[in-house]
Amino acid sequence: MSILEITNLVFGYNEITLFSNLEMNLYHEDHMGLIGANGVGKTTLLNMIAHRIDPDEGKISWINGIDFSYLDQHLKVYDTLTIKDYLYKVYEELFQKEREMNHLYKSLVSAPESEYDRILNKAYNIQVYLEQHGFYMIQSRIANVINGLGIHYDENWILKNLSSGQRGKVFLAKMLLEEKDVLLLDEPTNFLDAVHVEWLTKYLSTYPHAFIVISHNTDFLNGVCNVICALDNKKIVRYRGNYDAYLLQKDMRDKQYEAEYSAQQKFIKKTQEFIDKNIVRASTTKRAQSRRKMLDKIEVLAKPTGEKKVKFVFPFTHTFNSEALIVRKLLIGYTKPILKEIDVKIMFGEKVVITGKNGIGKTTFLKTILGLLPALGGAIKMPKYNKVVYYSQEMSEKTEITPFEYIKDTYPKMEDKNVRSLLNRYGITSDLAIKPLSKLSGGEISKVRFAKLSLEESNLLILDEPTNHLDKIAKESLFESIECYPGTVILVSHEKEFYRKLKMKEIHFS
Repeated sequence: MSILEITNLVFGYNEITLFSNLEMNLYHEDHMGLIGANGVGKTTLLNMIAHRIDPDEGKISWINGIDFSYLDQHLKVYDTLTIKDYLYKVYEELFQKEREMNHLYKSLVSAPESEYDRILNKAYNIQVYLEQHGFYMIQSRIANVINGLGIHYDENWILKNLSSGQRGKVFLAKMLLEEKDVLLLDEPTNFLDAVHVEWLTKYLSTYPHAFIVISHNTDFLNGVCNVICALDNKKIVRYRGNYDAYLLQKDMRDKQYEAEYSAQQKFIKKTQEFIDKNIVRASTTKRAQSRRKMLDKIEVLAKPTGEKKVKFVFPFTHTFNSEALIVRKLLIGYTKPILKEIDVKIMFGEKVVITGKNGIGKTTFLKTILGLLPALGGAIKMPKYNKVVYYSQEMSEKTEITPFEYIKDTYPKMEDKNVRSLLNRYGITSDLAIKPLSKLSGGEISKVRFAKLSLEESNLLILDEPTNHLDKIAKESLFESIECYPGTVILVSHEKEFYRKLKMKEIHFS
């Protein structure tokens, strides 16, 4: 029996239809991967499942008594609780039980002797309840999740002061500790290092309840999923198994569909030729009319469509024959150093990846060498010949503006048709160009930002987690553009497969 049933779902923005009579079921045992190219509506569907968006038509029905929690890729947590209080709040009901038990024991001092047995029995029952619900393991459970997700914190830190990545980790920790009937996870690995992705993979692979996860990390999907739902062409197709099993089944399905489409097209062409040839002859008119009626009743298969390509471009300016960056005894941080002294020398044309656990200071290092943060000590030498393009991990611009306005604000003299053409090359087509950025998926926002960067010449690319949110096709294009780029590249990435294929020199922070 399904715990979630979606029937005849129809939804669209303006004139763009995302879902057309979409149907999907979720079962108790499902560890479901929800996949599809950027912009097909994965996050929108998850928002509908979480009752944050209403469909135009159709039904989304949860079985009675099922509760779920939702990790949004645009997560906003403004809570003034400390991290510790926020996580321990998961067990508030158990702590209340403990307070009730302690109060009962204290009440024995003034209670009449005739009440002793009743009070002790009630307190004992509460203690049994606490033991059965793992109350005395709470501290170790929280520590396990905190360490597993790589949450580094001071007990006095409050949620609203955390970075988006840190907030995401803390909220994910809370979801895992709650162990609700269904987890809805939108890109949970984007703010995790490889070692923490590995921990989450093991955790979710044995999770006792159902979940739906959106991710472009295929290794992660292989490790946690027993079913894949592929969203494409406004419909969902369900495949049994992990991501690799999905690829095999999809390949067979695609080949079968192409054969059916080809056979149908040949039949339609042959039948139409017969109709055209015989409709005017008195002796064959009836047969021609009969075939026309038959042809009219055929449900014509849509032409197979390949995956839409995008082309990432980083225009190159000029070469120079010296170091692109030298740092000596550099100390980075906000009020006090967060790393020991850093010594780095990068020659022009080198491609370097900076690795290290989350929160270690990789982004702080990038911002420091760019002059966005002051150094706390040491020296930075960045030659004037460098022309830098910087892709930051988080978008600093207002998200109320549209992709079209995002480009025009920086390039006001650019013709409107050229702005639309640029966005179209990055997959931001038709009405997507005039929707607020806040309404786009994470992958679509990334493509808009890369479209803007493609208008800037450079010889030094500084890219902070550029693959976050990007689908497979977009990642492949980004890979090719970095591989072919003749200048210097400084990359921060948690995706080993991506930077190791590029054969980058690794600088590890620890």
